[in-house]
Amino acid sequence: MAYILGFIFADGCLVKHKNGYHGLDITSKDTKHLVLIKQQLKAEHKIGKKERGYRIQIRNRQIYSDLIRLGLTPRKSKRIRFPKIPKGYFAHFIRGLFDGDGSVFIWKEPRWRHTWQIRTTFCSGSLEFIKGLRRELFKNAGLSEGYLRRGSRVMELGYAIADSLSLYRFMYNRYFNLYLERKKKVFELFLDYR
Repeated sequence: MAYILGFIFADGCLVKHKNGYHGLDITSKDTKHLVLIKQQLKAEHKIGKKERGYRIQIRNRQIYSDLIRLGLTPRKSKRIRFPKIPKGYFAHFIRGLFDGDGSVFIWKEPRWRHTWQIRTTFCSGSLEFIKGLRRELFKNAGLSEGYLRRGSRVMELGYAIADSLSLYRFMYNRYFNLYLERKKKVFELFLDYR
């Protein structure tokens, strides 16, 4: 559930419907991933097609209230804050957040004899959230402070090689059954190339 909460903080939103329903929307480009999340939630709801991916809508006032209590807010993009996550669940939460709003890139750098490089990033529209994420990764995962960069619509927290590998070990070194395989494979490809 910590993984799913992280994924919701990245790619979920709380919705109040005019007809009184309160609900949660979770979106993803990966329909198979939404199926896994749906199974973990024991949800009967259908997965629908959106313009840029897929979505599951769960109308449940209790889930809505629980997510509010955990720090999620409607229209969260610019005003969300980093939640308090117990240390034992932190790696799972980060893996879910990374699978939603994180990226990992590898490339050969021509300036350094074409050596392989890796960079990981997290994005958020909320400066408070990204600062909280940076602080908690420093404290709980042993990462450096990385770098913060303001984009046109989002803040980006990024890490270079050593921190990217530390993040990889942190996110995938415990028991886990939910993750986006394509992102994990990029880390493993980098390790193979080196």
